[in-house]
Amino acid sequence: KPSKVTALVLALALEMNLDETKDLIGRAGYALSHSDKRDLIVEYYIKSGDYDLYEINEALLHFDQQLLWN
Repeated sequence: KPSKVTALVLALALEMNLDETKDLIGRAGYALSHSDKRDLIVEYYIKSGDYDLYEINEALLHFDQQLLWN
């Protein structure tokens, strides 16, 4: 079973839209939460069609959130 971070990185690497991302991470037993700042940031980038993992990690770092990878 992949971690939520692994599922999110896979969805971003495959440039999945929000519905596809929700389906993928749901199959791994997770969900995007509007009470989790990291999830909100990732969701924003997906909705914007910006899948640049470096840029997303910079935004996560700026808001003191767990990075998607080191």
